[in-house]
Amino acid sequence: MLIIVLLASTLSVSAILGLYIARMISYELQPLEKRLAKLERKLNKTLGLGAGHEMTWKEYFIALVLTNFIAAAFVFILLVLQGIMPFGKEGFSIDLAFSTAASLITNTDIQHYAGEQLSPFSQMLAITYVMFVAPASGICAAFAFIRAFIRKNFGLGNFYMDFARVILTLLLPIALISSVLFMALGVPQTLDASVTAKTLEGNEQIIATGPVASLESIKHLGSNGGGFFEANSAHPFENPNGLTNLYSMVLMLVIPLAFPIAYGRLLGRGRGVSILITLLLGFGALLVLALSAESGPSGLETRFGNFGSIIFNVVSISTNTGTVNAPLSAMSPNAISSLLLAMFIQAVPGADGTGIMYIVIYIILTLFIVGLMVGKTPEFMSMKISPRDIKLAVLIFIIHPILILVPSVIAFTTGNAQALIGNKITPLSFTKVFYEYTSAAANNGSDYFGVLANTPFWNNSTALVMLLGRYVPIALMLAIAGSFTVKERKEIVEPIKTQGAIFIITILVVTFLLTVLTFFPFLAIGPWSL
Repeated sequence: MLIIVLLASTLSVSAILGLYIARMISYELQPLEKRLAKLERKLNKTLGLGAGHEMTWKEYFIALVLTNFIAAAFVFILLVLQGIMPFGKEGFSIDLAFSTAASLITNTDIQHYAGEQLSPFSQMLAITYVMFVAPASGICAAFAFIRAFIRKNFGLGNFYMDFARVILTLLLPIALISSVLFMALGVPQTLDASVTAKTLEGNEQIIATGPVASLESIKHLGSNGGGFFEANSAHPFENPNGLTNLYSMVLMLVIPLAFPIAYGRLLGRGRGVSILITLLLGFGALLVLALSAESGPSGLETRFGNFGSIIFNVVSISTNTGTVNAPLSAMSPNAISSLLLAMFIQAVPGADGTGIMYIVIYIILTLFIVGLMVGKTPEFMSMKISPRDIKLAVLIFIIHPILILVPSVIAFTTGNAQALIGNKITPLSFTKVFYEYTSAAANNGSDYFGVLANTPFWNNSTALVMLLGRYVPIALMLAIAGSFTVKERKEIVEPIKTQGAIFIITILVVTFLLTVLTFFPFLAIGPWSL
């Protein structure tokens, strides 16, 4: 019943949201949105950008990175100087501030700090603020990427225009409504950093609190995942009951599942429905694997139990959100394998914006492989896929395992891994290190170590992996988009139609084979050996 309610409610909202996202991609404005367009034109004029200024893929990417860099620098300064800010608490070290800023701006939100170390001021400005910037950047990149297939000899749009519209008309309204709903369901929202309560023994206990509901709403909606408290969504203030647990999952899924609907609205309903079914089948396979063995009982919250914890964590990791309502140490080996597979693929359904981009990359790779098998030049959307496109797509796929395996080897050979896991390397200890860098490279954010990884090596290494794992694939994807904007569009028979049952089966099989062939040895010596 929980799965039925979750999918029914999510798909209902995603269908409406997908149509709106399609209008945003094509700049089709409804009457109410036209008023916002006037404000946007003034903003563009202030920035020196004409209302019709179209960016190339390089301009779009530079604008995205520049905006993100400014936001990250703001967060870094705020965390280092937290002690002199309102509600002051001790400032972060340079390496921890760098790691946290990189984590937030890359939509990763891996936490080598406890949320309780932050003041309400920092939670609002350093955390909640960037939780809008990071997903908005990913969504904008997806807008530009999709436009490449619907417009010829034209730019990919204007990043600043897309960025403002995504935040003001998509993320902010939904987050505001969700904050009120979370408050009604028992999530606190206050500027008080703590409250004092009497225990049953008559002693006083100081309980940390703050503006939790506002952070929780964008945390889930924006594929962020960073928790207000160290316990993340296992904390009763962040996730008090079954209703908040369900609504959090809806928020995590709604935008990733809206993009295939928007894709279908712009490029053909059959294509969009086929991608949506592919994502749901892939997600279903991950869920079946995770549920094939019981997790816990130690470490699981009694509010959710085995099923509620597993489905929440699978939804979270598969959408690259990374929040958890039960620690990874409580998950079964099958559940951990499922979570790792989700991070390897990054497209079932993936994060806000980047998920749809990754699935299109898998489609391009599939068409290339099938084209080799049938002896035809690969075609996509009536456009030839060039050797350069294939090289870029392969590089996008290969960069992920490189960013996982190379740092893992360095961590073990330098002894920094053993400093956390002990000198005896077991399947579990290997899994913990391997999972840390998998989460960082996938911009996911879930991990085993938490505050234990607050050392210069782990802060700096994971920060570097997060930055490369975020911006290198986006740059390569936008480069592919730039290539498609100038291609000839002819009615040429594709090696395989990008819709229908055969396409769905083929894309699932190819994606599974590519993932397993790349990562099988590490699953075999890690979670499969537990």
